[in-house]
Amino acid sequence: MIRITLVVDNTAHTPGLETEHGLAVWVQTDAGQVLFDTGQGTALLRNLQALGINPASADAIALSHGHYDHTGGLPAVLRTNPHALIYLHPAATAARYKRPSQSSATEGDTVREIGMPQEARALVERYSDRVRHVDRPTEILPGIWLTGRIPRRDPEEDLDREPFFLDSHGTQPDPFDDDQALYLTTAKGVVVVLGCAHAGVINTLDYIRELTSRVPIRAVIGGMHLRNAGQQRLAWTIARLAGFSPGLIVPLHCTGDNAVAALLTAFGAKVCKGGAGAVFEF
Repeated sequence: MIRITLVVDNTAHTPGLETEHGLAVWVQTDAGQVLFDTGQGTALLRNLQALGINPASADAIALSHGHYDHTGGLPAVLRTNPHALIYLHPAATAARYKRPSQSSATEGDTVREIGMPQEARALVERYSDRVRHVDRPTEILPGIWLTGRIPRRDPEEDLDREPFFLDSHGTQPDPFDDDQALYLTTAKGVVVVLGCAHAGVINTLDYIRELTSRVPIRAVIGGMHLRNAGQQRLAWTIARLAGFSPGLIVPLHCTGDNAVAALLTAFGAKVCKGGAGAVFEF
């Protein structure tokens, strides 16, 4: 049994749940429970309580990358869970910055910090005995894997990228070496959970197919970071995604309204909009 519950998202599926620009996903299998990402931190514990999920029952906390909207809830969950191992790429704690994209930039906009909040970074250092650095495919619980760093093979996924940086002056582009996805293999194919897919959703799926000896992709759930994608990149992504023939696509968080509309047009009933409180069982 695999049960995936969306705890934090930009929108809510279940009335009464809090929303925020962020993502947190609860993954439950017979082998244990994993909290994948933690949102910004405002909604996490309240939504977990509303959903009847005890954060102390998580066996592992896995972070897809080091942005604030995926790591900000780490202090809250660590206060309630004294034992879960923390899985993240070594680069996830690095300082990170963003300049507004050209489509949204206004005169006077400056580079702003968007990395892991200081309190979360301090706790990663404090609980170093519980931290497990992931830079290659790693099984964190039986049947539950993290990809580690995802190879960048498709230049098309560099189109329309937002300007992310490792320095406050905006001169050193962020390569997103820390970006990773979670995946599980079922009898009917692989279930993939994305954080933001900064490495590219197609790069990610290609790599998981390689890691699983080309087992079919059953479901793709999570942020796809297509909100600023132009028509060329959207069309290319949809064509490539169709080649994987997933039975379920759940675009969340940073996917973007235009991209969600394009996915619905292309894949119809295979697309579910998700939102906090949505549950998927495999």
